[in-house]
Amino acid sequence: MVRLRRIGHPLRVAAPLLLFAALFVYPIARLLLLPWFPALGPAQIAAHGDGTGLNLEAIANTLRLGLASTLVAVPLGVWLGWLLERRRWRGNAWLMGALWMVLLMPSYLLATAWEIIFSFRSLHHGVLADLFFSEAGIVALLSLKGLPFAALAARSSWAAIGAELEDAARILGLSGWRRRGVLLRLLLPAAGSAFAVVFAESIQEFGIPSTLGAQLHLPIVTYAIYERLATAPVQFAGAARLSWALVGLAAMAGGIHLYLGKRHSGVLVHGRARRSAAVPCRPMERRAAGGVLAVLATLGLALPGAALAYAAIWPTVVDVTRPVRWDSLVYSTVYASLGAALAVAGVMPVVLSRRSGGERAGRLLEALTLGNMAIPGLVLGAAYVIAFNSRWLPLYGTPLLLILAYVAAQVPMLIRFLQAPLGQVHANLSEAARLHGVPWASRILDIHGPLLLSPLLWGWTLAFGQIFFELPISELLYPAGRPPIGVALLTLNMQLRYGEEARLAFAGIGLALALAVLLALLLGAASPARRAEEWAA
Repeated sequence: MVRLRRIGHPLRVAAPLLLFAALFVYPIARLLLLPWFPALGPAQIAAHGDGTGLNLEAIANTLRLGLASTLVAVPLGVWLGWLLERRRWRGNAWLMGALWMVLLMPSYLLATAWEIIFSFRSLHHGVLADLFFSEAGIVALLSLKGLPFAALAARSSWAAIGAELEDAARILGLSGWRRRGVLLRLLLPAAGSAFAVVFAESIQEFGIPSTLGAQLHLPIVTYAIYERLATAPVQFAGAARLSWALVGLAAMAGGIHLYLGKRHSGVLVHGRARRSAAVPCRPMERRAAGGVLAVLATLGLALPGAALAYAAIWPTVVDVTRPVRWDSLVYSTVYASLGAALAVAGVMPVVLSRRSGGERAGRLLEALTLGNMAIPGLVLGAAYVIAFNSRWLPLYGTPLLLILAYVAAQVPMLIRFLQAPLGQVHANLSEAARLHGVPWASRILDIHGPLLLSPLLWGWTLAFGQIFFELPISELLYPAGRPPIGVALLTLNMQLRYGEEARLAFAGIGLALALAVLLALLLGAASPARRAEEWAA
């Protein structure tokens, strides 16, 4: 019995790592090694050759657009983080809400809404339309989508800079410019983190290149990878080479972040740290903050929402010969429900293995999950096309493969989301129940279940919302005849059927929100019952 326990413990620790390797390491390795080992690819690669080489124009465009959007979003995001953390004014809650709404809105819907706006006759041939249907429009949309990442990253660092640092600078008689210089140096790690995140999100973005970029016929790496896999002849090796370029650009951003963090980092939170109190805005700051909030709410929410609503109510093009795929709502609901449930179920043993497997296993799993987060969804989808399109694992074209790809994409995020609540449940609870002869199923249902019900359900909701409107993985892996809603919306966009696209989008948003509200009501109804049971006990 003791020997079985000694064997079982390493197996429990290794099982999540093996599962993660099967879902992530194996497909990504086959994709990235394909240019040098053609035998790792599907059989069709021999017939179609290794494809074209690197698309240098697409790489140059991606690098230029990513840097431009990052340089726009990061300084403004640092200022918004300071505004949210260090200043007190009535619009702070509205500003935070606007940032979160822009963050959660699918990028391809945002691009579609602005395409609808500039399709009106009064704006179609103006200067603004010319700017939008150019690289400037892509930079503006990427900057808008990257702004919440920069602001939220900067806000946490502004909170970490305690009041005692500024007090010491004043006592030492430093001028205002010197004090600002000290603050900016302390913010360099946060700025580097924001730069890395915004740049990585910009170069990995697929929704905007597949809508606005495709209309402009502007080569961009993410859409170029998709074209090599979605058009005949299929160029697997060419997609692999471009995937190397995309991963390399993301690694470059990560290297900058690590350098700034190592070179300029400092301990800002300690026993004597005092959080700087927010002070009321000065009149000029209040006007600037109100202006930024108005611009963000107008450009990111009000005008796009009004354009989608207008197109949904008064569609300009209705193609009765090609009906709207309303059944995509059902498919997305099923895919997202199963994918979110499997992802949450897979996270629990991973986090538990980190707690019981020692420091080395925890570090290894941390490195693997960080690597997964650095891989774009499009590259993950391309890896699944290659890895599971063979006679040994013929899963390509099946709903199972699509759901497995969703799980692989969501597990790293859920690990970080659920690590804290799962870590609060002490291992002695389960050990005490086991010593008293409580069966394994009863320990899960009666001990861990009630304690973890709320965080697990919220984790499921978060994963469901991200999977429901997911586009790049869905576009590459969806089963024929059963498209998710993201694929159906992109198809309508390419056909310029904006009104029908808007109706389908609003139906999808309403369905996702209804499920989230229903879950919140169920949690609210369950909480009083749990408290009553505790009082009764």
